[in-house]
Amino acid sequence: MNGYKKDYHLERKFREFRDMRDLLSESAEKYSEKVAYITKIKGPKKEVNYIKTTYKSLYRQVQELGTALLDYGLKGERIAVLGENSFHWCLAWLAVPCGVGVVVPLDKGLPQEELESLIKRSNAKAIFADSKYFDTLEKIRNAGNTNLSLIFGLDKAPVGSLDVGEVMARGADLLDSGDRSYIDAEIDREAMSYLLFTSGTTQAAKGVMLSHKNLMSVNYGMNLEEYFVPDDVCMLFLPLHHIFGSQGMVTFLSQGITCVFCDGIKYISANFKEYGVSVMMVVPLLLEKVYKKIMKGIEKEGKTKTFETGKKICAASEKVGIYLRRKVFKQIIDQIGGRMRFFISGAAPLDPVVAKGLNELGILTVSGYGLTETAPTIASETYRYVKAGSVGKQLTNLEVRIDEPNEDGIGELVVKGDGVMLGYYDDKVSTDEVLEPDGWFHTGDLAYIDSEGYVFICGRKKNVIVLKNGKNVFPEEIEELVNRLPYVSESMLFPIHKNDDLTLWLKVVYDKEYLDEFGMSVEDVEKKFAEDLDGINSSLPTYKAVKKFYISDIPTIKTTTAKTKRNEEMVVIEKELADRNLN
Repeated sequence: MNGYKKDYHLERKFREFRDMRDLLSESAEKYSEKVAYITKIKGPKKEVNYIKTTYKSLYRQVQELGTALLDYGLKGERIAVLGENSFHWCLAWLAVPCGVGVVVPLDKGLPQEELESLIKRSNAKAIFADSKYFDTLEKIRNAGNTNLSLIFGLDKAPVGSLDVGEVMARGADLLDSGDRSYIDAEIDREAMSYLLFTSGTTQAAKGVMLSHKNLMSVNYGMNLEEYFVPDDVCMLFLPLHHIFGSQGMVTFLSQGITCVFCDGIKYISANFKEYGVSVMMVVPLLLEKVYKKIMKGIEKEGKTKTFETGKKICAASEKVGIYLRRKVFKQIIDQIGGRMRFFISGAAPLDPVVAKGLNELGILTVSGYGLTETAPTIASETYRYVKAGSVGKQLTNLEVRIDEPNEDGIGELVVKGDGVMLGYYDDKVSTDEVLEPDGWFHTGDLAYIDSEGYVFICGRKKNVIVLKNGKNVFPEEIEELVNRLPYVSESMLFPIHKNDDLTLWLKVVYDKEYLDEFGMSVEDVEKKFAEDLDGINSSLPTYKAVKKFYISDIPTIKTTTAKTKRNEEMVVIEKELADRNLN
């Protein structure tokens, strides 16, 4: 279906890098004049210029920044990064671990109190930040509760402070005068070099300690499986402070691919066309919106029958070795820039219907699975291995098993390999809860592995709803079915305990754009969903049937990777139920 060869023997093309410096050095030599990053600069009169940074220049700039940081006395220190995805953000993230100290990427969406807490917990002495966060950071520094002393501007800096450009100029002078302190600095590939705070859905953030070895192992595993082409252009859309986004960037840099940045969610289609984006790592929420929009357009134009005929023609042609999908569905692909060929989805389950639909259009769409603690990838679909509902097969350089499987083969997924974290920072108790002495890491996710080696994630162990008869209900399974409905934006399944009984409820958040476009009222949605829920319930075992629901326009509370924070969301749900007198 995807038009790619069965096996490109990627193992012949790649090796495992020793550390990030090794990766950057090889890319600078191998892809010297290829463009690594394109940065858009808007002038005072809204004129647009593009700065193209080659791989050779990137490596030099990393050395300039690192050399200057050592000159500032930051050897061995923790240095945080805070801001929007940008070239300078990437530069800081790359430079710090390659000879200076430990990089601490921070979530730009955190309030001042949490930022202060993480800066204090990480013992960060310096921070790179967008200028809009300077006031907040000055307050944190002046409060004296942290060791923060230096603030560098990623874009610009207030009077009296330094921006990254000035810091790099200092580093360039030092390099030109023969300073090799950064270039020759030893890198312990097994020591903590990356400290990432998880965006937990149920509890306070933990500090995950990762090493160069962790990241390079996963990078190697990904390079052995995912197929990229020399002229690919990837958009760094996911937040880079999250390991899914930053490890994706590492993969792209190791393969000489051009990275670009998004101007914002409402400009994403324009940016696809502007840069000729062909590859993107995404969360399911975005893909599902893209697919719903495509299907809504087909339906609105009365082309559903033509679309179905096109799919049949493509399927028939592939039986005789002819691949037509990107030609047959060119008009649709043109709507998302014209060059998009590859979506890699992660961080949450992707609706199999959406994945299948995009693949049928000729856009290779795969799901992957992992955690911050595993840097992050454990399993992934690839151009060779795609199976609806699965997250693909385990990376070849990892071991996985199902712990204490039930009669259906479902149990906790545990993993062992060089990608597994060193542990939780300053938290031995939590580390010991998930990491066995022999290296097996407990993911907290329930899963099963089929006879062909495909991994299927059933849901978080802590989210499972246990009924009175002992049966288990996985909320994610039912939410996935509900979220396929075109007028549904998202949903959350939850139990209500009353009078020694348990009832399964659904919060259903409707899609406002859909209602506006099709002239539906909230009452129409409520009536329509009641009918659709009957159909969903009839497809499920009786014990999984949803008995109650309510329609809402309030989105669920989410992490930065679009996972619902279920404990926090239950507080909102309980208030909604009380306000409507539904409980």
